[in-house]
Amino acid sequence: MNGLLEGAVAGLVAAVGLVALAIVCIRTVVGRRRRRESRLRPQAESAIASFLTDSGPALAAVERGERATLLEVALEMLADLLGGERARLAALLEELGYVQQAISALSTGRHGRSWRPARGSGVRRRAAELLAAVSPVVAVPALTVGLDDPDTNVRTTCARALAGLGGDDVTASVVAVAERDAIGAPGAAAEVVLALGRSRPQALAPLLGREAPPEAKAVAATVAGQLRLPEHAPLLRACLGERDELAAVAASGLGMIGDVDSVAALTDLAGDSRRAPSARAAATAALGSIGDSSALPMLDCLLHATDWSLRACAAAALSRLGNPGMAALRRAAISSRPDVAVQAEAALAQ
Repeated sequence: MNGLLEGAVAGLVAAVGLVALAIVCIRTVVGRRRRRESRLRPQAESAIASFLTDSGPALAAVERGERATLLEVALEMLADLLGGERARLAALLEELGYVQQAISALSTGRHGRSWRPARGSGVRRRAAELLAAVSPVVAVPALTVGLDDPDTNVRTTCARALAGLGGDDVTASVVAVAERDAIGAPGAAAEVVLALGRSRPQALAPLLGREAPPEAKAVAATVAGQLRLPEHAPLLRACLGERDELAAVAASGLGMIGDVDSVAALTDLAGDSRRAPSARAAATAALGSIGDSSALPMLDCLLHATDWSLRACAAAALSRLGNPGMAALRRAAISSRPDVAVQAEAALAQ
């Protein structure tokens, strides 16, 4: 028994020693990388800046140890550059072989219908990010392959890149990625939908349709509103009758678009006591944004609601309806209800 106990203790001590050794090794490696990056980064920044201003030698070749740092600096610069400078730097990355390397990493991730083990996902992820940043047309086939990648980050990055780079033949596949990942990775899916909205607004229609998942529909409704896409106002209007969370997003979008044809539907939603206050408040705010005087009776009524959020939105909306709205606020300011009078006075003071 004592022998077993001593053996267990000895094994535990050995395990602790190995863990400590591993920590030391990791810290050593990380320290070396940081020192190397601090030494190489200024050189890379200077070389790229000189290249872009034509004041230095052409970067025809880069030492192997410098490639990673140069790529990191170049990607950071690409995010801030526009026009000709951005195009030149993107062309340089292609000339130095970074783009082809990324295409190979992404294309060879799949073998038939199967994919490499999870340890290859980091390589594919970095490859997808590079191709999304550079956006070379030659990468479209590889990015299309990446739409089926088992790694969420890889396929959403590829979808985001193809939203602006690919043709109509890949749009449906890009939309499918947004629908697939709207629940598990809403932030990444939102980036895909935003890219679609900017490059091909018509592609948002399937995401706003009746068959679209609610999560994807909410993202698409947000994007359609933020980008002020009037062609999607009818689909947003149809969303007003769905669950309260989606109705609130759709109402806000219609307000941002300024869709006059939605005033009646928004008025109905704002006055429907069966709906959640958040949806009603969003509809009320949208009526103020649109500024149609036909909404004044409903807004005047909501100014006397028991819910604070409805009163606040109604007061703000009335202040945007010109003289008729201001008259309604002045009447409310002398109300016998202190809560109504205070909010009306606050709206008048703004």
